[in-house]
Amino acid sequence: MNKEKWLAIVLTIGSCPSGILRAIGFFVIAPLIYNVYSYFANSGDTDNLQYLETYIGDSRIIRIELPTNIDQLDANFITNYRDRHRHLIYYFTASFYDARLKKYVAICMFEGVDFFNKEKRGGDLGAGRIKSYFNPDNVFLVHVNKTQLNDPKYGTKENPVPVFWHKFVSGKVDRKFNDDGTPYDRSTKSIPYFDVQDNVTAEANRLFVTEYLTRIIDKDELVRLFGKK
Repeated sequence: MNKEKWLAIVLTIGSCPSGILRAIGFFVIAPLIYNVYSYFANSGDTDNLQYLETYIGDSRIIRIELPTNIDQLDANFITNYRDRHRHLIYYFTASFYDARLKKYVAICMFEGVDFFNKEKRGGDLGAGRIKSYFNPDNVFLVHVNKTQLNDPKYGTKENPVPVFWHKFVSGKVDRKFNDDGTPYDRSTKSIPYFDVQDNVTAEANRLFVTEYLTRIIDKDELVRLFGKK
């Protein structure tokens, strides 16, 4: 349902001759229709989910290392959008040239998807990782789709190979939990929210790939890479 159809429904309700029916329309039916509309309108391109298993199954884990010169790391929030429950989600990438792969890669991340307290959406793990881990020479294990990795269209500065965080291996992490900026020391005091940020679970990776397929990459490109389904 587009905005024009939504407006037409509202105008139809408003023209109802009965005051009671108009009230029911405005305060009951219209909000219900709007919620249903928002749910489907904010779901992304769900047709692309037919490639989810193919994309994940065609992936492998590789090792990458951030550049020594942090100025060579292009880290930015690319876009934001609402999910079907109207929660705000941010898409972030950290791109750089990987000398071993001889390609540009982009670590693709999302805020508003993976939480420490999943029931209450508390402790955004994506936000914590983005804030703390992108320091010179840090080493990660990441998921990469083999088809994209080997496709000549990917690997340039303008179109880096997308990779997804699997595990932090080594390097500097800027975790701070005191107002005075005292760095977090796990050996002194363990904070579970910090401790689980190093690794991304298979469940969380599936969530991230779902966002990537339904929000970031378009259907034509998926067809080109993996064939029509």
